[in-house]
Amino acid sequence: MKTNLKRINDFTQKITISVPWEDLESAFEAHIKRFTKKLKLPGFRKGKVPKKVVIQNFGPELEAEFAQNSIELHYAEALQEQKLVPVNRASIEDLSFSKGSSLSFTATLEVEPEVKLPKYHRKMKVKKNIYTPDETDVDGYIQEVRRQFSELKTVESGSEKGHLLLVDMQELDNSGIPIIGKKVEDRYLVVGEGVFGGNNMGRLTGLKAKDTAVIEAETVNEGDMAKYQVTVKNVQEEIFPELDEEFIKKVDSEATDESSFRQNVLKRIEERLDRESDGQLNEAIVDYFIQSTKLEPPPSMVENMIDNAIEQAKSNNGKTFDEEQYRSESRQSVARSVKWYLIRKALLEAEDLSVQDEELEIHIEEILKSSKDEEGQIRRFYKKSSNRERLRDDLLDKNLFEKLKEHAKVSEVAIATSDLRKQRELATEGA
Repeated sequence: MKTNLKRINDFTQKITISVPWEDLESAFEAHIKRFTKKLKLPGFRKGKVPKKVVIQNFGPELEAEFAQNSIELHYAEALQEQKLVPVNRASIEDLSFSKGSSLSFTATLEVEPEVKLPKYHRKMKVKKNIYTPDETDVDGYIQEVRRQFSELKTVESGSEKGHLLLVDMQELDNSGIPIIGKKVEDRYLVVGEGVFGGNNMGRLTGLKAKDTAVIEAETVNEGDMAKYQVTVKNVQEEIFPELDEEFIKKVDSEATDESSFRQNVLKRIEERLDRESDGQLNEAIVDYFIQSTKLEPPPSMVENMIDNAIEQAKSNNGKTFDEEQYRSESRQSVARSVKWYLIRKALLEAEDLSVQDEELEIHIEEILKSSKDEEGQIRRFYKKSSNRERLRDDLLDKNLFEKLKEHAKVSEVAIATSDLRKQRELATEGA
């Protein structure tokens, strides 16, 4: 067998494969015998038709079937010879074969492109946000805890700031006509919070059951505004429990009074903000490599990821899922994910990082120690190889980002949460 490899671009390869007749003859003879065993012609017993008659009557059919059956075998041999790992099903062209002649065809396939990493050691500059919470954050956290234990009381006099509205939301077009398929039923909203503050708060104040109002909110396309008709089903007021010693001990066994409770809450907020900060730093590192690495992801990898996501979405959403819209809107982000997958793979190799089974078992045992009440469930979960491999990937990510942070020049940016609140307030004022 002879193979000739031609590189079309970074991820597309074309192999021309030629197999001489002497390497095919015995397999072709066996193919004729298998065909003859199933053959029944007038004047002959089933399976007893002479070879000459078979070839005379079915020669082109035999050759075409044999050629098709042989492609997969010799294509696999060519891949092994050329040390190629395809990421898609090859496109077969120029297939040629006849009895006594060689078999030849061309296979066009995509492979993972070679990744040329940037010189990132001490040249990668990224920013890390350091968040500083305040007492307003503590108040908000405690309010959410109290909300979990609150009781709801129906309001007959009309909605006010802080009241809960159970509504149906229907999106409207520019002329005020309802858009089919753009209705959300039984949604709770809080008057005055988020997009339901600003100018919308006035539109949502004083409403009773069966009342309607039209509000405006920014769409996923930044800067675009959409109108929604809100139909009120119920207006409720939340009755919060008192922040007394009994309640504090109920929600925080380590707290002894309101002061220690607030200190514990502040610590939890700081820990959450630290995790968010680390996550944002990781994303900044990903952005650095995405922008600094010249790499075009293979189209077939992008399409495969989109197809898999669509199948998953269909199983979750059924007929309400808009496949074409998802394909259009997700392509850019999916291409980015594929690009990072290829870069990450190259980085793991460059940094010689791996997670051995022993390390995996140690981590599982640590998880078990922190969740003794769920030991049986956790052990069953990690018996599945797919769950173990997902954990291995998570640990690999952790190790990789720790290593990359050692190579990076990280500049810290102090951000007060009070400034973030002001930005959100300004963003909602025009709603």
